[in-house]
Amino acid sequence: MIAQRLTARRLVQLLGDWRGDGHSYLELSDSVALLARDGTVPVGSALPAERPLAEALGVSRTTVSASYQRLRERGIVHSRQGSGTVIRAQRGTVVDGDQHGDGEIDLTTACPAPWGGLAALSARAFAEHADVFQQIGFDTLGRSDLRRAIADRYTARGLPTTAEQIMVTLGAQHANFLVARTLLRRGDRSLIESPSYPNAREALAATGALVAELPVASDGYNAASIIDIASRTSPRLAYLIPDHHNPTGQSMPEELRAELIATLTAQGTYVLVDETTAELTLGPPCLVRPFAAAAEHSHQRDAIITVGSLGKTVWGGLRVGWIRATPELIARLEVSRRIGDLGTGSWEQVMALLALEQYDEILGERAVEHAAQYRVLAEQVAAHFPEWTMPRVAGGVSTWVDLGGHYSSRLARAGSRAGVRIAPGPRFGSPGVFERFIRFPFSAPAGDLRDAVQRLRSARDADLGEPHASLGAQLVI
Repeated sequence: MIAQRLTARRLVQLLGDWRGDGHSYLELSDSVALLARDGTVPVGSALPAERPLAEALGVSRTTVSASYQRLRERGIVHSRQGSGTVIRAQRGTVVDGDQHGDGEIDLTTACPAPWGGLAALSARAFAEHADVFQQIGFDTLGRSDLRRAIADRYTARGLPTTAEQIMVTLGAQHANFLVARTLLRRGDRSLIESPSYPNAREALAATGALVAELPVASDGYNAASIIDIASRTSPRLAYLIPDHHNPTGQSMPEELRAELIATLTAQGTYVLVDETTAELTLGPPCLVRPFAAAAEHSHQRDAIITVGSLGKTVWGGLRVGWIRATPELIARLEVSRRIGDLGTGSWEQVMALLALEQYDEILGERAVEHAAQYRVLAEQVAAHFPEWTMPRVAGGVSTWVDLGGHYSSRLARAGSRAGVRIAPGPRFGSPGVFERFIRFPFSAPAGDLRDAVQRLRSARDADLGEPHASLGAQLVI
């Protein structure tokens, strides 16, 4: 079955600035391979026919034909009778005909290493909660003790919450999609920051909703522009990452929050707030005030749906997240959820419950770890890319680096050949924009960050040469 059939126009948008100084067919095949590797073009998608793609790209049909043949030889696509050239499931990461093994550095996921106390936590879970294996295991709301623990955390952070306002999910993205699927219908308007988390954008678009954008700059928020766009859009659902935003790492100013909440809720908008990285700070541990606490009236708070998870703070493999909403909306979400899954794993919930008991300790360790890694990244960027601008961030897992030129996709392609996987700027916004930026996570080990920056410098020089002298050198750390 074909996942989707890409038009030539759509593929051109996704490719962005794919042309380099080498052979066009090689650069085109490498660029398509990156889209397949990152999941931007899903497995099973049919690529455009050769002639319309050649016309859309302004190249010869021979160039497209040679590019498709190279993709077939590398196992990235296959030809299917009646379907054309189709993206196939990948076994390992293929770059220029080779597969990078342990030497490849993956900076596309911005995911911290597993917390070091997981083994001890698991042993404790076996010792204290062996009874979980006697239970049936289907649970679409979540364990009552875990829901209370999550609610208590919100209350301690300044947002009074009860267990009835919590649903435990299979991570934050599951929560985002569940909310979008429940509240949005085809043709509805939705709103998302730009740049923003790509999977959240796709969750909104998958419902058939129209997606409008709120601009977030690498160095902060333009309050007047944001309020103006929010007031003119009248969305059914708005998705925000107000604390340690992905990908920029910025946090929304306190004075803007109440005004934005008032503007959106006055139009009947639900506000979906992703706080997955909200409590990941680079300074001394502190209780980060939830976005919903900025609402001035109870009816405004009722329109705010907050999503969180343990994926960034504890372990990406611990698939436990949650939704905070009114009890009435939680009931609607539970009905909607049963169509797609039958609940979060019981064992994972036990692990989550114990992790929350020592959550401040975990966050404290993460703060020290991430602060050190951020310093290493800043030092390496300053040494190897003085023309880049790296903004100061106070938390999260990534920073939005200004390259000083529009070559993000080309850098990602060159980096891939050097064994560094990094997500180019256009992945985080509308096709064709943000070629000047790249999301650089500092969640990776310090040694990987050093090696990655050095490899990117060599790859950039080989592919692009020296940067223009007119580009300003700037690094804010």
